[in-house]
Amino acid sequence: MDHGMTEQLNVQQMAQRLMTADNILILCHKNPDGDTIGCGSALYCALKALDKNVAVLCSDAIPNRYAFTNAHMFKGEFEPQTVVAVDVASVQLFGENNGMTQFSRHVDLCIDHHAGNSGYADFTLLDGSAAAAAELLYEVINAMGVAITPHIADCLYTGLATDTGCFRFSSTTANTHIVAAKLIEAGCHVEELNTLLFDTKPRERMEAERIARNHLEYYLDGRCALIY
Repeated sequence: MDHGMTEQLNVQQMAQRLMTADNILILCHKNPDGDTIGCGSALYCALKALDKNVAVLCSDAIPNRYAFTNAHMFKGEFEPQTVVAVDVASVQLFGENNGMTQFSRHVDLCIDHHAGNSGYADFTLLDGSAAAAAELLYEVINAMGVAITPHIADCLYTGLATDTGCFRFSSTTANTHIVAAKLIEAGCHVEELNTLLFDTKPRERMEAERIARNHLEYYLDGRCALIY
């Protein structure tokens, strides 16, 4: 896999670069999921705790179910000096709305878990065996010496849980569970989050499922079910 011209950093080195940076803009990928938003929000809080100027930018609106992550979205209130991408495998995934292209042209730092990361950033922390970018960011925030607050824990847990299908997918490793356990120790609201992320459906989805269930038909002595 060609990782472009990027220089690979370890957790310690990435933490060091973030600690010495200021006026930091965190970029999420378009059609944002729980991992990119969870990471963006957690990193925002961690850098705020270090008294940094920081904001998050996403090409698309943040889905309601992730509103609780409460990251401060960039309104042009400072001139970004360091651009950090979280959970973004390639430049095409940044999208083009909200003035994104102005900042995605040159990305300084990238924290990602996609083995196919194209290496578009100057410096990259990449672990293809991590189930979510949040699993890596947990280590980075610790290395920055920032306390994992219950809110940061909620944000990171959101990334872990959504990217692993609530720890069901084969990407889930022992380390994923170790990080999840540490987030629970740090006060993340597991039960509420799991309900919000996995057991809550918008009305449109409920309606579509109701219609589909009304059209359920069985064939081959019940071995085959058809739904439309």
